[in-house]
Parts: sequence; C-alpha cells; structure tokens
Amino acid sequence: MSVKKDIIIIGGGASGLFAAIKAKENNPQKEVAVIEAQNRVGRKLLSTGNGRCNLTNTACSKTHYHGSFRKYVDTVFELCSVDRVINEFMKLGLMTKVEDEGRVYPVSNHAGSVLDVLRFRLEALGVEITCDTKVNDIKNKNNNFYVSTNNGELICEKLIVCSGSCAAPKLGADSGIIKNLKELGHNITPLSPALCPVRVKSDLLPSLKGVRVESKVSLFDGESLIKEEYGEVQFADNSLSGICVFNLSSILKKVRKPFVIIDLLPYFDKRYLKSIILKNKDIFNNLNIENLFTGIFVKKLGMAILKQAQVLPFSRRINSITVEEIERIVDVVKNWKFEALKSNDFSRAQVVSGGVVGNEINPYSMESAIMKNLYICGEAIDIDGDCGGFNLQFAFASGIIAGENV
Repeated sequence: MSVKKDIIIIGGGASGLFAAIKAKENNPQKEVAVIEAQNRVGRKLLSTGNGRCNLTNTACSKTHYHGSFRKYVDTVFELCSVDRVINEFMKLGLMTKVEDEGRVYPVSNHAGSVLDVLRFRLEALGVEITCDTKVNDIKNKNNNFYVSTNNGELICEKLIVCSGSCAAPKLGADSGIIKNLKELGHNITPLSPALCPVRVKSDLLPSLKGVRVESKVSLFDGESLIKEEYGEVQFADNSLSGICVFNLSSILKKVRKPFVIIDLLPYFDKRYLKSIILKNKDIFNNLNIENLFTGIFVKKLGMAILKQAQVLPFSRRINSITVEEIERIVDVVKNWKFEALKSNDFSRAQVVSGGVVGNEINPYSMESAIMKNLYICGEAIDIDGDCGGFNLQFAFASGIIAGENV
C-alpha cells in the first residue's frame, strides 16, 4: 500500500534537514517527510571538522568551488549568504564563532550541537523522519513522484533530493540516487573522489609515514602550473595528505599529466637555503651526512631528501659533501617532484566531484530545469568546494533555498 505525503525530502544530511525545516515552516498545513537510508540522520555531519563541524566560512565565493554549477554559486549565496546561514542557526539556538581563515564553528566545538538544534526544530515542527529507508527507484507519473523504498512506496507532489554522494562509504554514503536522477532525464558529470589524499609514485614514502611539514604544494599538468596551496603536508605509505593536498585533489581528474611539486621550505629562497646547508656543513662537519638537516627537519625527512638527491651513503662525513651535491639537495627541498595517480577510491574522500550538471538546476529555487516540482541540493549537484566549511555552506544554503521554494 502506497503512503501519500505532500513533500518528501530524500536524505537526512546537512541540506536535507534544513530543506525539511524550511519546507514545513513555509507549508505548515502540509505533510513533510524526510527519508534517510541510515539508522539516524546527520551521520556525516557529525564527522565534519574532526567532529567540531566547520559549518561555513566567511570567505565563501565561487573561487573556492569546482564543477559545472560553480558559475551559479554566487547566485545561491546572494539568496542565502554566510551571514544568513549563521543567523538561521542562531534562531535555532546555536552559538557560533569565527576562527582562523574564516572558519566558522559552534561555540561548543562539537558537531553534535549542530545536529541537535536541527533535530529539535524538526521535532517541534512535526516533520516526519523515517530512517533505515533506502530509495530503490523514483518515477514521475500524473504529476506525482512515486518513491520506491525497502519499506514500501511513497507518493508525493513535490520531491527534494538531498543525497547523492558516495564519499565516506563507512558513514553510509551511497550514490544510488544519482542513477535515479539520470533515469528522470538529467545529465550526470561522472563522480570522482575529492578532498582526499593524493596517491603518488615514490619508493621513499613508507619511510616518511607520519611526517608532517609546512610546505607549498603545487599541482602541474606536465610543465603547466594548475594550482598551488600552502599548508601542512602529511606523508603516508603511498600518498600525500593534509588540507593543502586535499584542495588539489578536487581538480586532479581534469589534469592529463599530473605532477605534485613540494617546496619544503617555501619562505626561504634557494640562495638562503644553500647558505644554511653550508653553515650546517661547518657546524656538523665530522658527523655522518644523515645529520645534515639537524635543526631544520626531522631526521627521517632529512634522510629521504638525501636519498632523493642521491647523496649517499649515510656513513659519509658531512664535510665530504660537494658543491654539486648541495645543489641537488637544495633542488629536492625546493622542488620535490612526485607523479600523481588519479584515484577512484572514495573511502578517504570527504566529498565527491560530479553529479547533476549545473545548467539543469535553477539556482534561484534549486528546482530541476528538466522536471517540475523536483528539487536538487547538496552533493547530488556537480559542485564541490575546498576544505574549510565551503561544502557545508553550499549544502545548508541550497537546502534552505529549496525548502523555501518547494
């Protein structure tokens, strides 16, 4: 037996919960229901910002976004700005604060506070939330949507889709809804992991596991610079990680011949670095060369630099290092080049690149341009942002706009 609702929201995440709140506030006499595949709403929301929930960023603009919807994102933020998102949360009872680089967090430093105020408002409004309900199919017939789930069929006049990411599958992520949207007539930009570590080719990475160093990281397509970022690079067994690397990963799929170049001392030029190495050569002249970077880098990073520069064996004395070898060492420190590998591993991705193409969604309402009364938000759209609250800002803003226009 089919169950009829007026408005159904698929996905109980950041965009879905706000969409449901606004839909019910604007349509108090209508039945609004949220369908969530997991056993509780907001699981991914709880994991954001290392559990602190970096919910937006004061620097939000299209410069921090990627994908075919990017050109419309400023329109979305004109309708629902960062200040408005913060104020909407204040009305729900959440106090926020601004930290470094414009990142906005709850004063409690706990993502649970963000989820709680959303849940309590939904309960107060009488929005029905049904968990453990996975959508299998969506059909549009006679101006109604027929939503087939593992718990039966639901029918509604207006449908808001707020799911679509397969990032972080351990948290229940699933891209099945993208297939449903394609069957409803939408064009889909292929999905790829974003905001994730970048796998690179190097035999030295296992020896550097756990090392962290403030660096400049640049993504090249062959000889052409695509983008550069500053921040802490973290070395892993077969990949580079850290926020600065994550921000490069989002555009990796568009690069034909990707290389990552790391400058391990970005605030010092080659001439100054050469003088420091010469000074260390004098100070530590009788020690083994594995101690050359004492006072500059941790020892295992220094040893990896020497290996990459082919300044071996480690049993040599520092005073034996030649001028030519110093030049090679300086070049590695300032331009350590790694061949990057494109990946389809979504397990470590925070978000997904790809989704419904941008020109098939009205940025003033989030309504589909292909099908009337169908609204699409959040990660179901071909847009992804940099680290720092940009993705949640879009999720909240798009959900609010959809809910107000449904």
